[in-house]
Amino acid sequence: MSAAYNLHRFLTAQAHTYNTVLAELQAGRKSSHWIWFIFPQIAGLGHSAMAQQFAITSLDEAKAYLQHLVLGPRLRECTQLVLN
Repeated sequence: MSAAYNLHRFLTAQAHTYNTVLAELQAGRKSSHWIWFIFPQIAGLGHSAMAQQFAITSLDEAKAYLQHLVLGPRLRECTQLVLN
């Protein structure tokens, strides 16, 4: 299912930044550019090239993202850090 939605684009973008993301979230201060591929938004909300590249286009794509073995747990982990 992830191939149908090109979820690999998120994995590629996160490959060299995920540890930085965790550190910034733990510190409570975002200072680098990663928001689009860590907390993707619904298509149509953002107008930048990055927002469009990483937009979630359907409910099925959102479900696939959450069910992905890497992306789902990462989204939950990052969300929990924000809530803490």
